[in-house]
Amino acid sequence: MAHSSLNVSGFGIDAFTSMTTGISNLLGVGLGVFQMSFNLVMYVPVLMINRKAFGIGALINLFLLGYIVQYIGLFFSMFGFTASAVASSIFIRVILLVAGILILCFGCALYMDCDLGVAPYDALAPIIEDKTDGKIPFKYARIMTDLVCGITGLVTGMIGNITTAGLATLFIVFGTGPIVDWYRKNITCKLTA
Repeated sequence: MAHSSLNVSGFGIDAFTSMTTGISNLLGVGLGVFQMSFNLVMYVPVLMINRKAFGIGALINLFLLGYIVQYIGLFFSMFGFTASAVASSIFIRVILLVAGILILCFGCALYMDCDLGVAPYDALAPIIEDKTDGKIPFKYARIMTDLVCGITGLVTGMIGNITTAGLATLFIVFGTGPIVDWYRKNITCKLTA
């Protein structure tokens, strides 16, 4: 839902989905299939480093997230709720942008703290924090990984003549790490304790 809200806002999407959308478009493969395949490949090194990253949350993310993003977007469009339909209202677009970012970050924090496994991409920042003995805190590690994905999404989108990155992508690159970190320290740690 958060991904679709961001997409409908017309301001761009999250960095990882920006990257996978750009690459899947260049390869001519559906987002769901590509994202699942990409995650499977990423799991190999992630699980070698952190076996706790695998669980039911990882499986749901692995096999369903790309399809959920793809089909919720189609569901929204069936009811005329598209980027072009809300393009004339900056107010609605900004509400969708803010709601999408906050929901995305809360969902990420919640499922990371449930200890039921995470997507290999979401496991990267905690691994970086752990392997550097906290010298690179989670929030900065997440900014680094999001920056790499955002730039890759922008470049592959430009090559494929599609828009994969925007203002939302920029906010997410620099905001997801700190917002998820704040949610984890102040809210989700209490919900999952």
